[in-house]
Amino acid sequence: MKSVTELPIFVIGLLGITIAIWKSMAFLGARDPQTGIPDMMHGLHNLWWAIAGIVVAIACVVLYFVRHPRIQEEIHISR
Repeated sequence: MKSVTELPIFVIGLLGITIAIWKSMAFLGARDPQTGIPDMMHGLHNLWWAIAGIVVAIACVVLYFVRHPRIQEEIHISR
């Protein structure tokens, strides 16, 4: 890694995608607490957490690629 700020961006991005996957699975498996029937509307807060996690992960990817301009590096080939 080239700088100190890349590691926190990487960790926060991984945390965001982990939360997004975890909360989306909780949203898809939500049940009505009284009847036990599957009902996604009772897990709507999990959907918002999943959307927030995806937004954080996308922001981290954008920050990573914005910080790395397209500079062509020289390749040194030696024998």
